[in-house]
Amino acid sequence: MSIKTKLAVAGLLSSACLAAQAAPVTYLGSDNNVSSLAQMVNSTAAAASFLAVAGALNTVDFESPLPANLTITGGTTTNNSGCGALCGFDTTSGSGFFRSVVGGSVTFSFTNPVDAFGFYVNGLQTDLVPQQTIVYVDGSSVQQILNMPSSINGGGAFFGFIDFGQMISSVTFNATNDILAFDDLRFGRSERDPGNNVPEPASLALLGLGLAGLAAARRRKPM
Repeated sequence: MSIKTKLAVAGLLSSACLAAQAAPVTYLGSDNNVSSLAQMVNSTAAAASFLAVAGALNTVDFESPLPANLTITGGTTTNNSGCGALCGFDTTSGSGFFRSVVGGSVTFSFTNPVDAFGFYVNGLQTDLVPQQTIVYVDGSSVQQILNMPSSINGGGAFFGFIDFGQMISSVTFNATNDILAFDDLRFGRSERDPGNNVPEPASLALLGLGLAGLAAARRRKPM
């Protein structure tokens, strides 16, 4: 195989690796003026879509101590927001505790890096308190900033994302000046994580092109 052909195949394989590190896939759903999970129809649909792709993840519902591989900085675990549904509520069936955040930010840190993260949040008033964001570093030097969906009058939402194959050690939610409740966190390595030996479809396609190019080059090589 010529040097030129080798370089072409190497370029295709390199592109396959980059394809596996594409922008994060987000799963967003929001509902206005809610006081229970049953009313969060769009939110629960988004959560189902997220979990269908991410697969089995760790769950935190604040009814028991946090797992050893998770640290949360900001907010407090409580069963009373102090101002009703407008400030957030529990979304776990048959329980009452959640994480309350009064303005500022809350950071979720992981001992074992993740590539999938999601949660329910309620008490949202994005018309009055806009620009609420999720910020994380994707395992390189690239900072990702994701915007929360709009939800008003004590609205609720599900926010989830998967950044396939990345090594995310912390996620920060900026609540700005709103009073919110977080519950039913999901985090971990997605089942399609390349580290779980399940290549991304784009990677497989490009790898196939590279191998096809190699085969064609060999057929053209004079005997």
